Amino acid sequence: MHSFVTAAVVLTSACNIIAAPAGASNSLLSRSPQEESEPCESEAPTPYPPPKGTGACENPRVRKEWRALTDVEKKDYIDAVLCLQHQPAITKEQFANNSDLNPINRYDDFHAVHNLQTPNIHFVGHFASWHRYMMHEYERTLRDVCGYKGSQPYWNWSLDAQPNNNLSVAIYDTDVFSPTVGFGGNGKYVELPEEVEGPFRAWGRSGGGCVQDGPFTVPNFHVNIGEKNGSSCLRRDFLPAVLHEDADPKQVQLVLDQPNYTKFARQLEGGPSFAIPAIHAGGHFGVGGMLGQAGDAANSPGEPLFYMHHTMIDYVFWKWQQKDLENRLTDIGGPVHYLDFGGENVTLDFQIDLGAIAPPITLREALNTEGELFCYTYE
Repeated sequence: MHSFVTAAVVLTSACNIIAAPAGASNSLLSRSPQEESEPCESEAPTPYPPPKGTGACENPRVRKEWRALTDVEKKDYIDAVLCLQHQPAITKEQFANNSDLNPINRYDDFHAVHNLQTPNIHFVGHFASWHRYMMHEYERTLRDVCGYKGSQPYWNWSLDAQPNNNLSVAIYDTDVFSPTVGFGGNGKYVELPEEVEGPFRAWGRSGGGCVQDGPFTVPNFHVNIGEKNGSSCLRRDFLPAVLHEDADPKQVQLVLDQPNYTKFARQLEGGPSFAIPAIHAGGHFGVGGMLGQAGDAANSPGEPLFYMHHTMIDYVFWKWQQKDLENRLTDIGGPVHYLDFGGENVTLDFQIDLGAIAPPITLREALNTEGELFCYTYE
């Protein structure tokens, strides 16, 4: 069974981590050579973001679903993502002694930190909050470094799910996968290598190779982290059956109906394989399948749709909080360590971090999207 968490190493702190093996991935295809494209304006790398404010959020940015953006807004966002690949990495010192991780640019910064912390940020009580922090810092970097004026959009896959027609590829026939106003389509079809075990929900896969169209093809975009032979193309391996089943609005509602955070978090994330439908797995495996980066736990940020998917996960988290905001701004729970249900639980004072990208914060700070640290809402 293909497990989403490829490195099930249990460590004691999100701040105190030995490298998760970057090679423990489903990256099995040949690599494309790195090619240079015209860089956008660069600026000197800086460490942590500017100090957080000390006042309450008064004018929150509004995050919108991709299809609610104008074509100009979509282009601005994609241009900003591509711009990150031409800005020098700020995490090089952090990974100086890690030969498996060699961030080159600002896009790689986020990929490398996620790769490193993978064993500590999945199937734990701080899964939703850690990824919320990551989305916030990614949005901030797009704005501060690449001049993006908007907010981080999300991809609401539940709008397109047809669970009773789960081999339909119509779920990919939207602006999200448009080659002109979206992220491009599937990869070229590649047979599964013998060493890759195909799970029972892998029927209907139709890709696995390099993305064929859209803005994230070589030489415009390269995946530099977690690739055995250096820089690679972005790979996709659409699995419509997984996406239809996991993106089912009924699955979303099941998450939203949970009475407390601990139950919410377990329903949100599901299990460490995609044998059982779960909305978190759906966005990963529905795009990355067996051979694409999105289906690789540590290296899924190599896929630009990772940020759209995880902002949707944050939207579900936000929506669940809104149902009882007063109590759910302090409702937290779940294990400190990977799948250690029944062990030590996280608390409001538990700290999460993004390595050299951003300073540690507490879960108390991360729970409020309109507090002192975060200032955004959803449409």
